[in-house]
Amino acid sequence: MLARLSLVRHLAVALVMLLVLAVAAVALKRILAEISWADVRVAINGIAPWRIAAALGFTVASYVTLTGYDVVSLRLLRRKLRYRTAALASFTSYIFSHNLGFAVLTGGTARLRIYGRKGLVLSEVAQIMLLTGLTFWLGVLLLLGLGLAALPNAITLADWSLPDLYQRTLGALILAALAGLLLLLRTNAGRPIRLFRWSLVLPSWRMALVQYGLAAADLCLATAALFVLVPDLPLASFPFVVVGYLLAFLSGLLTHAPGGVGVFEAVMLLAIPQADRAGLFAALLVFRLIYYLIPLAIGVILFIAHEIDGARPRRMPTRDTGTPRRRI
Repeated sequence: MLARLSLVRHLAVALVMLLVLAVAAVALKRILAEISWADVRVAINGIAPWRIAAALGFTVASYVTLTGYDVVSLRLLRRKLRYRTAALASFTSYIFSHNLGFAVLTGGTARLRIYGRKGLVLSEVAQIMLLTGLTFWLGVLLLLGLGLAALPNAITLADWSLPDLYQRTLGALILAALAGLLLLLRTNAGRPIRLFRWSLVLPSWRMALVQYGLAAADLCLATAALFVLVPDLPLASFPFVVVGYLLAFLSGLLTHAPGGVGVFEAVMLLAIPQADRAGLFAALLVFRLIYYLIPLAIGVILFIAHEIDGARPRRMPTRDTGTPRRRI
């Protein structure tokens, strides 16, 4: 019976993934049919150098903030490792999972190879992945809750938008759940819980606030890297772009498409209807290069260097036996 339920669940997930992919593919095809590629090339060439530089700066800041996920997780596990180790594990893990999809397999392998050399076992690496995933979702829910509760027509896709009453109610429920989690952690911090066959120690409410802040800052910086590339968007529209970015990113995660390619672009083009289509699509192409492909190349080089360094034979220290005495 359990095996049958598991099979049904996996089939349902696969069908949802295929449905989202199909809808995104159709939407993207229709949207691109309305865009002139000549206009896209002109828009790409028209992106000012300062916008490229700003996008690069926000990208670097986003990935530096992202390393805090692993730093916090290691602290919760009471494992003291150098920052550069946590940064390398975090950076390569997220680079691979962002671009290749299937985070448990791609990002998990990178973390296991890097942390394994420092003495962490599989169960500890699994807990780090759970904790970093928790940090990410706390930030997502915080920003979504704030956006839905405070912004009118925050969820808008082309000509459709979620009714204001439903939207604000959903936002208030999300924020109430996050506040309830803090109250729960205030009295249950440090207690172990079972999650996906692993034992996980609950963080303190103060550490949860740090997780909220880290993830929210990371997501806002990533959105800013795209925002500065889109022409003629007023600064007041940034919160709406954040909500659109979250919806697009989550849609890509749901499909497990490599880097959410196609799905992310389709949702963003629908979520920011006020932007010029050619200019927005040009910005999305440059953003994928800056935020995904360039860091991927750097991450591959760093990971290969790590593997080569690990494969080198270590010279055992020689035992000092002293200077042999001369026979008289």
